[in-house]
Amino acid sequence: MATGPLARLLRDNPELAPVRDRLEQVGRLQARYRTVVPVELASTSRVCAVDGTTIVVRADNAPVAAALRSLTPRLLAGLTAPARPGNDTLKHKRDQELTGLRIEVQVSAPAPVRRVRAREDIPVERLAEVARGLADSPLKDTLDRIIRDQRNRSTRSKR
Repeated sequence: MATGPLARLLRDNPELAPVRDRLEQVGRLQARYRTVVPVELASTSRVCAVDGTTIVVRADNAPVAAALRSLTPRLLAGLTAPARPGNDTLKHKRDQELTGLRIEVQVSAPAPVRRVRAREDIPVERLAEVARGLADSPLKDTLDRIIRDQRNRSTRSKR
């Protein structure tokens, strides 16, 4: 089989028609879901599948899942309501035959933690030069303390 865009392969291959139809149905339900679910929950949940006559919604964490479960009757009614004039997002009879809504928790993997590189020490001579140019102040006292600490650290024996 020649390689090509996935959409073209789904469209042109009759053996993949059930997969294409299922993806289209999930896409239609997801578009409708965004209009029915509260905005706060829309960014942390989505329609991910249709299992028989049950719509499967994925929630990012348990609190979102609990909130969605409390809204299940309203969400199911909104997702299966017949199309209104001027709104063709749910004109498919198959979408109206859905009878259940299942909420599943699928925790997203956290973003990898970036390693923080240790900063190089500022040359003591430059700090001393800046401190000498300052009038007596808390900043000058802090710079003098940093200089003293760096000099003590550099004179300690390394074991």
